[in-house]
Amino acid sequence: MTTYRGRIITFTDSRKIEDFEGYMQVEHGIIKKLSKEKITGEYEDYRDYLILPGFIDTHVHLPQVAIRGKWSDDLLKWLENYVFPEEKRFLDEDYARKMSRRFFGELVRNGTTSAMVYGPPSRESTEAAYEIADEYGINVFMGQTLMDMNVPDELKTSTKKAVEDVGYMAERRENYVLTLRFAPSCSMELMRETAKIAKLYDLRIQTHISEQKGEIEVVKEIFNKGYANVYDTAGVLTPKTVLAHGIHLSEEELRLISSRGSKIAHCPSSNFFLHSGVMKMKNMRKHGISVGLGSDIAGGPYINMMEVMRDAYYANPLSPMEIFRLLTLGGAEVLGISDVTGTLEPGKYGDFTIVKYEGETTEDILANLTFYGNENRIVGTYSHGRQVWGK
Repeated sequence: MTTYRGRIITFTDSRKIEDFEGYMQVEHGIIKKLSKEKITGEYEDYRDYLILPGFIDTHVHLPQVAIRGKWSDDLLKWLENYVFPEEKRFLDEDYARKMSRRFFGELVRNGTTSAMVYGPPSRESTEAAYEIADEYGINVFMGQTLMDMNVPDELKTSTKKAVEDVGYMAERRENYVLTLRFAPSCSMELMRETAKIAKLYDLRIQTHISEQKGEIEVVKEIFNKGYANVYDTAGVLTPKTVLAHGIHLSEEELRLISSRGSKIAHCPSSNFFLHSGVMKMKNMRKHGISVGLGSDIAGGPYINMMEVMRDAYYANPLSPMEIFRLLTLGGAEVLGISDVTGTLEPGKYGDFTIVKYEGETTEDILANLTFYGNENRIVGTYSHGRQVWGK
C-alpha cells in the first residue's frame, strides 16, 4: 500500500469536480482511500504538485508516430504521400517493436494512461506492439488497421484473412479493437463480415467518419449513400463504436449515430493541422453523443494531451473545466472504462499523473494547464498504482 500527498483535482462519477489538498491511498493498483486529513504512515510527497487522473487519448495511430509534422493540403494526398509508405514499414516486426517502444514511451512521458490505438497493418506486428504495451502496463485498446481497397497492395488484407485475424486476436487480447481504417479503404464485405466477428466477441470498434469534405464525396461515389449510413448498413455502428472526427455530419447522421449509441473522438489538433474543419460540440450535445479527446497522431502534431486541450478550446467555446472533463471522465466514458478509470475515486485503478501547476483556484489552474500545458509539466505517470514514468 502506498499513499500520495498532493493537490488532487478530479471529476467524480456524479460529474462534480473535486479540488483539495490531501492524500490518496493505493493498494494492489486500486485506489482505496482519499482524504483531506493525513493518512498515517509513509507517503510519497507531491505537495507542490497536482495529482490528476491519467490522461485518456481516444484516437491515436501508433504507426504514424515518426511522421508528425508532414504537411499536405489534402487528407487523401497526405495518406498517399506519407502515411501509407510509413505503415508499410510496420510489416517488419522488428521495426514495429522498435517504434512501439518509442510510441508507448512517449505516451507515458506525456501523462497518458489509457489510449485507443490504431495498430500496425498486420496481425503479427500488432501482436508485437501489444507485447511492448504490456511492458508499460497502461490501458491500451488496439487493433490491426484493416483495409482492402484504395491503398497500396502491401497494406491490403482479404475479408477471409481479416475475419481470421480478428477472431485470433479477440481470443487472446481482452482489449482488442476491430479497427477499420475508414470507408474509402474498406469494402462493404470487409466491414460487414468483421462487424459480425466484433458482435460475436463483443469487441470495441474504431474507425473514422466525415473528416474532410472530399473524403465524404469519395464515400458517396463508392457506396452511393451517406457516410454514417454506410457504417450502419455494415453493422459497424454500435454502443462500443468510437468514430474519429465527425466534423461534417448531417442532422440525419447525428440522429443515427446517437440512436446506435456510438461515440465520437474529437481531434481538434489534427483538424486544425489538416484544415479539415471544426467539429461542433453543440451538435454532439444536442444529440446526446458522448465525446472524448484524441491526439490523432500523426494528423495531430501533439502527443501531449494538454496541448490537445488548448486546441479543443480554440475549436469550441468550452470552459477549461469542461475540457478537463473531456480529457479524463469523458474519455473514459467514450472507451467504456469509466467504471475503472477516468476519475480518482476509491475502487478505481490507480491511474494518475503528477503535474506542475500555477494558479490558486480550480478554474485558474485548469486554464493555465489548458493554455500553457506541455510535456515539461509532467513529473510522473502512474498506471495501476505503478510508476511507469518519472523525472
